[in-house]
Amino acid sequence: MYIEERLEFIESLAPLAPLPTLITRSFANLENEQGAVKHDESKPTASVMPDTINTFFPGISTEIIDDVNLCKLVMQNAASKKYPKEEQLSDWYKYYVDGLSKLGWVIQNKQLKDVTIKRIGLTMDQIAVEIVAGLLGPQAASTLAYVAQKALVEVKKGQRTIEIFNSNKDTGKTNKFEIAPVFLDASGQPNMVLNYVSMNAQESTRGILFWKSTSQSTSIKSGATRAYLDRKVFSRLSDSLYDKFTEAGKKYIIDLPDF
Repeated sequence: MYIEERLEFIESLAPLAPLPTLITRSFANLENEQGAVKHDESKPTASVMPDTINTFFPGISTEIIDDVNLCKLVMQNAASKKYPKEEQLSDWYKYYVDGLSKLGWVIQNKQLKDVTIKRIGLTMDQIAVEIVAGLLGPQAASTLAYVAQKALVEVKKGQRTIEIFNSNKDTGKTNKFEIAPVFLDASGQPNMVLNYVSMNAQESTRGILFWKSTSQSTSIKSGATRAYLDRKVFSRLSDSLYDKFTEAGKKYIIDLPDF
């Protein structure tokens, strides 16, 4: 695809609706109440946005974190506007992944499937780890399990992070979520595994963040996609993307502490 076509695609995307009641911090140049936000690249960290927790393995810079967060937020928003209904999840996911490819993400493999899990005490972070383990291998899956669990704890501790995560859903309905690992490959390119899950969380009165499986079977629809960001392509698109979406994006993303 030509760069001009990619830029036209960015211009065609729907704007992000404001969330004026949520005052959040995002992107490395912002400050919180304690001073400048600093990220230690030797440690894993995470961010939260609607329906999503992005988990970043050690070695990820703040610049890459910001690029990943904004790409995903923009395409999730566009997909949700185009395919808002629960039964449109497959179309939603395909549009989301295809849009990321137009922003410079190179799709390596993709799958959609229905799964029934029978395990008492299963939580959403454990489901995400199970889905991506086959794509990453046991060592990376172990790191993801640690970071995902820590990130989920941090999200559940704060009212603002809970509001951001839950901003697209109603308790008691079928919910979708993603806990997506981001890591560097041997050539230094940021890799990501998208792992959207749709499931019924009615047994949790506090919503999917606090869901835990009982003796009942848990049926889920999932999509897993591994991709890497071609930074040469993205560097020619990033100014347009940031110019259009950064200010609105700050209201939707909270960076979590390093772990």
